[in-house]
Amino acid sequence: MKLVIAEFLRTLKERDELDRLLPDLLVEMGYVPLARPQTGNRQFGVDLAVRGKDPRSGIDELLLAVIKKGDIGRAEWDGGAQSVRQSINEILDVYLKSHVEPPDRGKAVHIVVVANGELKQVVQASWCGFIADVQPRATVEFWGVDQLAELIETYLLDEHVFRDDDRKQLRRALALSGDRDYDRRDLHRLFLRTLGLSSTGELETPQKSGKPLLKALRIVSLSAHAFASWALAEGDAKQGLRGMERALLWSWHRLQLADDATRKEAMAEAFGMIWNGYLVACKNFFERVQPHCYTEDALLGYGGDSSELSVIAFELIGTLATIGLSQLLVTSADEAELERRRGLARIVADALASLIGNNGICSSPCLDRHSQDITLALTLLLLSDHIDDAMNWLKKLVRNIDYSYKAKKYVPICTDSLDDLPEESGWNGEQASGRLMTTSWTLATLAGWSAILDQSDRYELLAKECRESYPGVCVQLWHPDEALYKHLYLGQAHFDCGASEAPINLPERADAWRDHIRTILASEQASIAEASPAARAGIPVLDLIACRHFSTPIPPVFWYRFVGALFPGDGSNPGFAEQK
Repeated sequence: MKLVIAEFLRTLKERDELDRLLPDLLVEMGYVPLARPQTGNRQFGVDLAVRGKDPRSGIDELLLAVIKKGDIGRAEWDGGAQSVRQSINEILDVYLKSHVEPPDRGKAVHIVVVANGELKQVVQASWCGFIADVQPRATVEFWGVDQLAELIETYLLDEHVFRDDDRKQLRRALALSGDRDYDRRDLHRLFLRTLGLSSTGELETPQKSGKPLLKALRIVSLSAHAFASWALAEGDAKQGLRGMERALLWSWHRLQLADDATRKEAMAEAFGMIWNGYLVACKNFFERVQPHCYTEDALLGYGGDSSELSVIAFELIGTLATIGLSQLLVTSADEAELERRRGLARIVADALASLIGNNGICSSPCLDRHSQDITLALTLLLLSDHIDDAMNWLKKLVRNIDYSYKAKKYVPICTDSLDDLPEESGWNGEQASGRLMTTSWTLATLAGWSAILDQSDRYELLAKECRESYPGVCVQLWHPDEALYKHLYLGQAHFDCGASEAPINLPERADAWRDHIRTILASEQASIAEASPAARAGIPVLDLIACRHFSTPIPPVFWYRFVGALFPGDGSNPGFAEQK
């Protein structure tokens, strides 16, 4: 296991990865952080300051960490303003004289240089001579990758938390992380056992709370980080992102079953590390696919036939949409931080709009559940001021879907089984079978968005053709009930709660459907949306991530709130526009 941890540590960056793991490790060692690492502030050599007792000597001390990435050679040791030697000198000459709080004055000072590499032999003599010179003022120590791996195994992965079976599952998951067909089942089993959850999401006994639960969340975080790092190294950033998403959602589900005090503490510490790991996985995935979004027909080389290409395209559309929304739909009181996130979301939205414009397959969904990806993408485009791109795409989608149902070819089939695509779907040159065209979320979704975006001609076309050209298709939408949040973060929620609005007989006029939308918004559905624990915690995007990850239909009340936001003459609730 030390080898696994050491290899994982070598992949971490100094900022937002290694510096977020170290505080959790020191907390488990019994230290109390004085301040979390912050980018942009003058730190006078100190990346992390903690107080506590040295586990080896029992002496009360002030531990000051200097965090560096990779091996420490001559350049890293004494090669400029950011070198290790300069950082330690700043600590001794400035930090200890002006930044030490009264309770810590007089305590032993322990300076630790932390790196996810090694101290190279060429600087060993310089290092030994330097620490001998400063010994009267402070104890200086180097924690390299091997020392960190040992500490993590001792304090974060002890036998009481990480059993032998789970170690085997983690090793198996890491070994298969580069296989695009791997379903991550070993990683999922590890998550459930560590969080104390049954396969149905219920608490197992004895229940973990307080510090044991915090430790469990850190184990899940570390395991997911390791899996994402291995997958990225194997060239599959998507596998890593999916693993981080599952860790994020199941950890959030587990926190909803905890007491208020534990939930609050976990949100401030352990869950934040999982969330930041998710954002890093999003960044890694986006950087891999961004260049391809700006190349015409770039997706053509990734599918064996048009149906496979459609699956790949809409999975990518939904993933990019949630990556962008994870920047926008998160509450922050810092206006500068909000503006930074808006800028990042616009970059993702630009790529998404180019992907859709450059690949015709992005307007031809082959599965009915792609309606979720359509809703997510339209939401990001609208919130990122890509209104024209959203409208143009919607027009193409309506045109293509209307044709597909009339011709019974290229239909978004009402099953999740990919085995049905080459047989009876109408994507193989033949006509689609009746059993794969019995129901449709896609038609209701496109009709709703057409009404919301004031594309009355598109709406009225769909309403007319649903009555006259394909009346046998049951148009429907799923509306959740108050039990939604017991299931949303665990799996496919629509199998365990809520009810379908079916069959939907679309009225002839778009105004009438907008009135229906406002009726839904004024119903108990609004209170269900407002009860979201993720929204109350300031991260409403978690609900959308869960819908996409588990293929749960996005509740209409989540996106109906756009009605009137873009065209005030329609009246009603501005909805998501308030969050821009």
